[in-house]
Amino acid sequence: MTKNHQSPQETLLHVCAWCNRRLSNDEETFGFGAKANPELELKDRQGEFITLSLILTEKTIVAYVATEESPAKEAGFDLFFLTCSEECAHDLKDALELEQDVFSG
Repeated sequence: MTKNHQSPQETLLHVCAWCNRRLSNDEETFGFGAKANPELELKDRQGEFITLSLILTEKTIVAYVATEESPAKEAGFDLFFLTCSEECAHDLKDALELEQDVFSG
């Protein structure tokens, strides 16, 4: 696909999960994983992006659901988040900690 005709999945690979800023291909990015609550059924969503509503911060974020063979899953994580800066990664981690009924780790 050309740059102007990216699939939604490809587009989400270039968007900060916290501030939604579009990321360029040559820009440094920051990522981290998280474990999902076992009650959140993700098996059929592996390899896809999902949206998650953070009730306490009144924000919707995008997460990548790790596949069984991915480094994130091998490290014990169910979800992976991509951010544009250490500050956004820190703010997102803080927000996830507030939502511990859904996430752990």
